[in-house]
Amino acid sequence: MLGLQRNNIPLYVQLEQIIRSQIITGEFMPDEQIPTDKDLAETYRVSVITTRQAILNLVNEGLLTRRQGKGTFVVERPIEIKNIKTLYLRGGVNNILPEGLGTQKVKVLDMIRMKPPSNVAKLLGLKEGQEIMRARRTRSDNEMVISYVRNYLPMEIGEKIRKEDLSKHTIIHVFREQLGVPLSNGIQHIRAISADFDVASALSISISSPVLYVETVYFIEKETPVEFTQSFHRSDAFGYTVNLDMDEMKII
Repeated sequence: MLGLQRNNIPLYVQLEQIIRSQIITGEFMPDEQIPTDKDLAETYRVSVITTRQAILNLVNEGLLTRRQGKGTFVVERPIEIKNIKTLYLRGGVNNILPEGLGTQKVKVLDMIRMKPPSNVAKLLGLKEGQEIMRARRTRSDNEMVISYVRNYLPMEIGEKIRKEDLSKHTIIHVFREQLGVPLSNGIQHIRAISADFDVASALSISISSPVLYVETVYFIEKETPVEFTQSFHRSDAFGYTVNLDMDEMKII
């Protein structure tokens, strides 16, 4: 089992960062109960005192709330996330593709039918009970895994995609060239977060290490969402460059 890093960053701060990241990525949704202090302590191999300090800090920050006799829950509208300042940039969808894809090796970890997490169901506009196809992939460069990707697709689209397709092509290429799906636009959010167990294992890094988190929703005509992607990139192996058009840029 992976544990937190024993370094100059206090363990409660590392755990605090991980839980915050899990709220950002939708692993813990608004009004959802998180694991108990004892369960968190066992999972991350720390003391209950450490988990209580991390939770207390997140409660004081406005991300979590304690309910007497019930447990700890994510607040309905996390303050820290709601108040993020956003830089809006406009550009073609090809501008968000990473460079060097031709020299990188893609490994498809799995591709399964599943009940979607509540945040994914909401983003894709799915009805209750609808299943999705989820694919998990890693991308390596010079034998080092540099990114970990989760693709979530409605079943009517996901069941048409093969593992071989995702090991050779980007999801945009698969949509356009193999499925003939006319993607019209996408919305992308980028943040720095801390790696939890799943991300750390996939990227072969330590728990709570910094990663660049990118989530993207792709749409077809009439703003219909058809795919949701979560990408996690090693901070020591990935950079993000944007060409700025000052006539099109605005800061809110």
